[in-house]
This record gives sequence, C-alpha cells and structure tokens, in this order.
Amino acid sequence: MKAYLDIETDRRGHLTVIGIFLEQGEFIQLYGAHINTVNVETILEKATIIVTFNGDRFDLPVIKKHLNLDVKATHRSLDLFTVKKKLGLKGGLKQLEQLFGITRHTEGLNGYDAMLLWEMYNKTDTIAEEERHSALNLLLEYNREDVMNLVALERALFEHIDRSHSYG
Repeated sequence: MKAYLDIETDRRGHLTVIGIFLEQGEFIQLYGAHINTVNVETILEKATIIVTFNGDRFDLPVIKKHLNLDVKATHRSLDLFTVKKKLGLKGGLKQLEQLFGITRHTEGLNGYDAMLLWEMYNKTDTIAEEERHSALNLLLEYNREDVMNLVALERALFEHIDRSHSYG
C-alpha cells in the first residue's frame, strides 16, 4: 500500500506539520507536539511505498534528522520530483499542478507562507486566539492539498508516460 507524504517546517528546519494519506482512504495530519517517532512510525507501518515530491532530498531526510526515523530503509520511495525530471518536465509541485489542471483552494501559498502561518499560530501573546486558529487551519489545509494533490500528480505523470510510450 502507498502512503502519500508531505511535511512543513519552520525557518530552522524543524517539523511543524506532517500530512499522510494512506491509499485505502485515511488522511492523517500531525502537527506540533503530536509529531513524534512513534506516531509517524505507527502510521507508516501500514504502507510499503512512500510517495512524495522531492521527498528523497527534503521530506525524508528531515524526518530522519528530527525523528531518527529512516523511512528509506523501511519503505520503497517514489519521488515524483525524480519522475518529472526523467520526463523532462520543468517546475515545482505548484507549476506541475497547473500544467496538469490540478486545482487547490490555497492557490498562491508556498512553503515560505507555511512557515509564516506556523509563526502566527505560535504567537500566543500578540494575536487573538481566533487569528491563531485561522492561521493553523490555513496551514493544515495547505499541507492537506500538498498531500492529496500528490495522488492526482502521480496519476497525471504516469498517464503522461503511457501516452508518450503509446505514440513514441
């Protein structure tokens, strides 16, 4: 079974959010203090393949560094960044979403914005509780779309491969 995974970090590179969609339909998000080795291991033990976008170079090394969890030692990795490079496609996740017509409600947000949203959520003394939770909810929605759009992007990339082999 596949697990689609994306992380968010703060400016120092510490994990702030981990979103995981398990192929059978379960979506799990951990944030803040809920991110720990046991929780992540428990979720990922249900999968044999981890699908990411640039995860081999970013997400999985960050998880290894901060949780001492070597996902690549226990799972097969399918990094869609590598797939798109082999296809000769340019751009990051958001550009590929546009190319393949994959939509998102958090259009215009990026990883830096995710860091700022986390900082806003953690400003307990300077902003209203409602604003803090609004920032957290937007961050979680952004991460959820990053994760769920991996499913559509994987399908689009492999359909692109099938089409190019059919006509090539």
